[in-house]
Amino acid sequence: MVSSSLGTLQLNSSFSLFLSPNQRVYSNGSMRFHRIWKPSMCLGAKPTLRDGNLKINGNEVLTKVPDNVLVTPWTNGSAFVGATSKETSSRHVFTLGVLQDVRLLCLFRFKLWWMIPRVGNSGRDVPVETQMLLLEARPAEDCVQGSNGNTSYVLILPVLDGEFRTSLQGNSANELEFCVESGDPTIGTSQSQKAVSVNYGDNPFELVKESMK
Repeated sequence: MVSSSLGTLQLNSSFSLFLSPNQRVYSNGSMRFHRIWKPSMCLGAKPTLRDGNLKINGNEVLTKVPDNVLVTPWTNGSAFVGATSKETSSRHVFTLGVLQDVRLLCLFRFKLWWMIPRVGNSGRDVPVETQMLLLEARPAEDCVQGSNGNTSYVLILPVLDGEFRTSLQGNSANELEFCVESGDPTIGTSQSQKAVSVNYGDNPFELVKESMK
């Protein structure tokens, strides 16, 4: 047990990647860590889709994005991504764009009731039924460094869009895809505008936590 006579301890910034230099540990019979997380150290982190490239805060996330892909901004660092089709169906597989040369971690459902992680560096490494995809974004040259140095992260989450569930998957061409399906052949659609949530931050743990809210 930490004695209350220790008072307030000042931590060096090298003590933890997730504590800024002015963070403190307070002791009143127990040790507690107070952490402050900011989604980005840059202004204008809003996801943008231009010339077939999906970028967040100057970081290129996807290239060769098809024309039928839609981006709906949500907050300053997040957006919903969807797509449209010329046909109505209870199941669609849409291409989001090319994903390559980036460190990634994904959680995928390899059994109906269980998920396991997988790491990789391109779209082909993303298995069918992926439920979460975390990317290590390449730093933008005009961006102030975040609390983890140059590293920032992009979280891609498939979500429910009306009566349709979504999952992620990759293919041999390093394209990232999302699959939307209702599970009922009588319930069809030709579009899913908010099938995937994309969020950005410099702390991967808090990024996942905040995105799940």
